[in-house]
Amino acid sequence: MPQPTSTPSIDVLYVGDDASAATAEGVARAADRLSVRRVASVDDALVAIETDRPVDCAVIDTRFSAGSLAALAALRDADATLPVLLHLGPEHDVAVGDALDAGATDCVRHVPGAGYDLLAHRLRDAVANRRTERRLRTRRSQYRQLFDDAPVMFAVFRSVDDEPVIEDCNDRFLDCLGYDRDALIDRSVWDLYADESMDRAVDGFDSGRQGTFGQQERTLVTADGERVETIFRASPRVDRYGDVIGTVGLYLDITERKRRERTLERLHDATRNLLCAESRAAVAEVVTDAVGDVLGYPRNLVRLVDDGMLRPIAITDAAERMLGERPVYAVGEGTAGRAFAERETLIYDDVRTVDDDYDRRGARASMFVPIGDHGVLSVGDTEVGTFDRSDRRLAEIFAANAATALTLLDRTRNLERQNDRLEEFASVVSHDLRTPLAVVDGSLELACTRYDDENLDRAARSLGRAFDLIEDLLTLAQRDDVPDRRPVDLPGVAEACWRTADTADATLVVDGEPTVRADEPRLRRLLENLFRNSVEHGSTAPRSDTRGDSVEHGSTDNRTESGDSVEHGSTAPRSDTRGDSVEHSSTDNRTESGDSAEYGSTNDLTVTLGPLPDGFYVEDDGPGLPDDDVFEAGYTTDSDGTGLGLAIVERIAEEHGWSVDAIDADGGGARFEFRG
Repeated sequence: MPQPTSTPSIDVLYVGDDASAATAEGVARAADRLSVRRVASVDDALVAIETDRPVDCAVIDTRFSAGSLAALAALRDADATLPVLLHLGPEHDVAVGDALDAGATDCVRHVPGAGYDLLAHRLRDAVANRRTERRLRTRRSQYRQLFDDAPVMFAVFRSVDDEPVIEDCNDRFLDCLGYDRDALIDRSVWDLYADESMDRAVDGFDSGRQGTFGQQERTLVTADGERVETIFRASPRVDRYGDVIGTVGLYLDITERKRRERTLERLHDATRNLLCAESRAAVAEVVTDAVGDVLGYPRNLVRLVDDGMLRPIAITDAAERMLGERPVYAVGEGTAGRAFAERETLIYDDVRTVDDDYDRRGARASMFVPIGDHGVLSVGDTEVGTFDRSDRRLAEIFAANAATALTLLDRTRNLERQNDRLEEFASVVSHDLRTPLAVVDGSLELACTRYDDENLDRAARSLGRAFDLIEDLLTLAQRDDVPDRRPVDLPGVAEACWRTADTADATLVVDGEPTVRADEPRLRRLLENLFRNSVEHGSTAPRSDTRGDSVEHGSTDNRTESGDSVEHGSTAPRSDTRGDSVEHSSTDNRTESGDSAEYGSTNDLTVTLGPLPDGFYVEDDGPGLPDDDVFEAGYTTDSDGTGLGLAIVERIAEEHGWSVDAIDADGGGARFEFRG
């Protein structure tokens, strides 16, 4: 437990001749911790004050000291803070008023026989007051030092006609705004606010005086007209009686932070523009514009590689005016060529020091930043050594983003070429391959009506598989537009698909009444393929070997009448002639008695469709999923399947922005979950 601090002793200097010795001794005895030294004259007193030994208080005995007021003045000159008491004789040889006016701390009249307790008490009070004032001065000095040295802007306001008038401010406030102290003191701070900050200034001053002000942004205008953006906080300012007389304000300079935020925002805008650019030249133009806007260096250009040469693709007007037509560099040649070859940013404080015979005219500071494998960004300025670390970092960010955009452009072009080849392939399959197959199919149907031959039935099934494969390949190869997504009644579409798909004796169960936003025709194709996949792989007996078994996983055609072959996708019987072939969306379920079911027994197979919190699912209680990727094009466990049905399901889901996961159902079987 800390011990209480002992009261320090009081060193008193008593000024009086030998006749006052008894008085001095009496004062010393009157109170504990009083140490009294007597000196005979004011000169001796001044010497005592100047020595190392401290003096807490002085007493001038007017009865035994000549020129008491003069002595008082001399002591005051030596130490203005030293308490000085006048010990007056009974005759009041010095007027009390004159003594106090001359700077006396207190006056005590000597009363014979009354002792010295009163003088000792007054001495203690005077010293205590002095020590308190000294602590307060020290504290105020510390606060003032903090106020002046604070790294934020401080200002003290008094309320004058409900306006915050500057009464004091620290050096940081003056330095940030570029004013002399005399130019701001007694001036309303609102004179320094930008127009947009005045909207909330009046209410802000009111809430600051009430103590309810939080923090707000304020923009101040400097003496040079520049803008200083700040975060402002205010608290009430009170006088010694507790009355609110104004506010104390703190301004945190966030100009640089705001600049960085704006730079980052413009960088994001430039990046978005880069990713939207449709050509290499457009990418280069975005980079040159952004370097001028964000970095503040309007003299810049972009060279891109073309046939092994770095050719200027985009150049700003300012760069063209200063530099004229720019040369083509070979890789590794010149400043830009070396930066590209070394894949490293090169910065020259003064490019004139480079001896390579290239005319750069007024350019001084120069920076060359490689744009990945695509080219070089060149930035110049008319001043020497202007590029700092931030300039380099931002320039390299622009270059990296441009490299990404150019790489994406190259990939996009490659994909477009691949898609063009796919469309060519689709055209060949659709017309040049399917047409002769249709002729073969018609002839085969005629042969089947005339001859009961097992080989003809096998050929018919294989031909049907070829039609199904063509249809699925066309579906995968085509580039559809964005689906026209509208609210669709999922149970109604599912039941319609169940009726058109060859689902044998399986059962469909719809759980709830979910609604999805989808393109209905594509949703139908997705569900039909899923239902056929469940029925095909959920059967419990092998397929028969008759022609009636020719329904394929992934097909929308259900052929069942041997003499009435229908082109996959048609809704009408196919005649012997080529012109009668109709494509897409068969709803024909043929059941000629001579045909056997495509699948084995499906009496116990149940397919369930139900809702998810963010989508829907389709599951069956069949044998479950294999370990392989069932969505891989060409993958099938059925010797007669195309292996494209589930690939089409995945394709349609992706077109809708859905994810699709194939997992094992809780009770066994396969479960497909669609989310998005």
